Amino acid sequence: MFGYVKPWLPELRVREEATYRALYCGLCRTMKKTVGRLSTLSLSYDFVFFLICRLRAAGQIPQATRRRCIAHPFRRRPTVDAGEIGRLAARISALLTYDQLRDDLRDRGTRKRLRARFLLPIFRHARRRANLPDLDAEFRRCLDSLDSLEREGNPSADAAAETFGALLGAAFSYGLDGADATILFEIGRHVGRFVYLADAAEDYGDDRRKGNYNPLVIAHGGRDMTPDEKNALHTALLLELTGLERAVALLPPKRDDLSEITDNILYIGLPRRIAYLKTVSEERNSGDAPEGETI
Repeated sequence: MFGYVKPWLPELRVREEATYRALYCGLCRTMKKTVGRLSTLSLSYDFVFFLICRLRAAGQIPQATRRRCIAHPFRRRPTVDAGEIGRLAARISALLTYDQLRDDLRDRGTRKRLRARFLLPIFRHARRRANLPDLDAEFRRCLDSLDSLEREGNPSADAAAETFGALLGAAFSYGLDGADATILFEIGRHVGRFVYLADAAEDYGDDRRKGNYNPLVIAHGGRDMTPDEKNALHTALLLELTGLERAVALLPPKRDDLSEITDNILYIGLPRRIAYLKTVSEERNSGDAPEGETI
């Protein structure tokens, strides 16, 4: 994914930050063992969030052990082995990265195409080791739909966001049934919609200059967005967060490190990421420090 879904570390307590870092390190180790050492090039905060949501749904409490690794050879660091859930996160991450790299080959940006050509052989191997043909087919269906919207020059940001939301919904709910499947699908769906819209907003200027498909650029005729239009987009993104919050609230409510990390992501981390879309006067009143790019 895109590295959007992460906590605001200064607001985490020491114990919660240690748990988060242990989950991140544990996912890194699991990816190496499950789909290949170089697969960690795709390691992202978003799949730590996936890991947290699946652990909460399963009612599992992570236990950290101290281990060394190549990145930290001289000092053992807390690491969580999330078992089968961690291995599933590694497999889905490899699969999604491979499909996104294939789509990047069609991008007009030279740097992105070169990166895709370099990484595709690595993740082709990781995809084979992931061995999730049914989920792979669903990813391709969603990405083909996104490709159709791009070829049509469709100006509907909602249509594109919903398609990407369906893709992540399938990823988050994979292998589940009943209420858990419904809850995790909705979590993934709202994450996907938020990430797509937020990414389109951040890339607005670059996509306009390079001629890349961006439904926001098409909808606004390629001109600069007005303050009111930025505020409207900011409100739409906050509504996605509201839907995400409602879905996450259906996970087991036990107050532990995982739920505290989730709350930090939902109420601090993600809102900060889109704070730059608000007008100057609103930013001054809220005290939020913008982290994105101006558009």
